[in-house]
Amino acid sequence: MLKPQSLTGRVIRAPYAPGSKSEHQAVLLEVGSRRYKLRLPGGNPFHDPALEALVGRTICGTGQLTEATFLISSWEEVPAGD
Repeated sequence: MLKPQSLTGRVIRAPYAPGSKSEHQAVLLEVGSRRYKLRLPGGNPFHDPALEALVGRTICGTGQLTEATFLISSWEEVPAGD
């Protein structure tokens, strides 16, 4: 089992896996120069209204990180300027 981690970044909507059969628009967490696909445990991997509502916000989230996906279990919005 993966150890829980905290990541802080901006939530964006952007192409995921361009050029592959899995290519689609996804909600991503942009952390520095890296981007991770956001997913909720047990959530729909292609569309999740709770994650869609975070687009454009900066958050600090806790979850399990794989190479390309952040399985987010909780988050808090980071106020602008912090």
